[in-house]
Amino acid sequence: MKFFKTLFSICLLTVISTSFAQTTAKVQAVVFFESAKFDLSDSSKIYLKALADSLKTKVKLQISISGNTDNVGDSIFNIRLSENRSREVKKYFVENGLDSNKIKFGYNGENKPLADNESETGKQKNRRVDIAAKWEIPKPPEPKGDVRELMVLLANPVSSFCVSGNRDTVLFTERGTKLVIMAHAFGDDKVCKEECITIELKDALTKADMIFDNLTTISNGRLLESGGMAYVNAKCGKKNLRIKNQNSMFLVFPTDTFKEDMKVFAGQRNSEIDPMNWNLSKKDKIWTADEDFHNLLHDQMLAEAMKNRKKGCLGIGGMNKKKIEEQVKERGDELHAQMNEEIAKKIFNSDLNYIVSVSKMGWVNCDQFLKSSPIQYIVNSPANSTTTYFIALNSTRSLVNGFPKDKKFQFTIPAGLAYKFVGIKYEDKKPSLATMEGNTSDPSNSVVYKSFDTIADLKEAIKAYFSK
Repeated sequence: MKFFKTLFSICLLTVISTSFAQTTAKVQAVVFFESAKFDLSDSSKIYLKALADSLKTKVKLQISISGNTDNVGDSIFNIRLSENRSREVKKYFVENGLDSNKIKFGYNGENKPLADNESETGKQKNRRVDIAAKWEIPKPPEPKGDVRELMVLLANPVSSFCVSGNRDTVLFTERGTKLVIMAHAFGDDKVCKEECITIELKDALTKADMIFDNLTTISNGRLLESGGMAYVNAKCGKKNLRIKNQNSMFLVFPTDTFKEDMKVFAGQRNSEIDPMNWNLSKKDKIWTADEDFHNLLHDQMLAEAMKNRKKGCLGIGGMNKKKIEEQVKERGDELHAQMNEEIAKKIFNSDLNYIVSVSKMGWVNCDQFLKSSPIQYIVNSPANSTTTYFIALNSTRSLVNGFPKDKKFQFTIPAGLAYKFVGIKYEDKKPSLATMEGNTSDPSNSVVYKSFDTIADLKEAIKAYFSK
């Protein structure tokens, strides 16, 4: 077996789209093949079985399969090869309990390449079957009138990825956050050996998303300025996994400008409806340069290769150290290149990324402490169990929530700063929104609410307010 191999045998991305009249989930997957072959590898069978098991009980399930090849060989052969690859995936799905009538398949030959066919790497990416599935999920229960329950339904959905624990993997969100997982981040090959590892991932890069997930920027009473937030969890079946190897998982947050003294914070709260508190992480650090991160990838891979060399694994038992270093450099360059191509073509198209090491699952925040002298700011609106309030500073990515005091909402926030205010109310099963702009040196204006027919409409109104 060659030391370097295709980084992904399969990658799953699940996206849940919510309209609150109907909720739809979608999953996309890719299976790769050896040159001129259509038989499934053992690792691909493991992933496809896990995917089939997860889809069996879905309502109104629809699956589409599309086979592809590289440009080696004549076009007629490649059309037949791509058809056989599609048929093989469909056959395996049916053998593992999926209804054949719910599966449609097609084949493209060499006509829809994912990458160029000038290099072996590009050809590897083109020898694939694309899989897409969608289904309906039950409408979530409506809140009973408490705004805290409404906040649970406002939360953005989590994306689920099915990954192999013994491969370097790069995952990405629609907002541009990347998650890099090094091989064996959760331990040796015995971890989840018989099934894929499920990675749960979502991010909050905008103030609107922070409100939806009830994420304020407070660390033990001190105000923070966020460079990016993300939730990460890993599971083997129903069992939560822990990161076993240091510097083996990283979040990459896009940013417009760098802030000095950014640090890593871990989120802590009792439940989704409770305020978030951010605790400074002593184990994690932030990189702001692609070169430093690339060197770290190389060092991690070299250490893993040398460890496995002693075990006689990975086909490198007879190599000397220099040869191993050459192989590892090739692999590191390949991972770096794949990150560039797979993630919006260029993951590091500039230096404007915060690269955050992750040592613990849960919410992670790239922040710096905001130097300020806070005051107690009162909003002129009644405080009760049907309402919740947020203030977002215009000049920084900072968000605070209000606390009831003397039947009004009070905020601990710096003076002399422009802000945008958001009030969310839920009464008689109707969501309402109040917005107001002001300055923390001036008294607040009165709050006026506008009601919406659905929670989806409320979310769109909050997004539009912050996009102005």
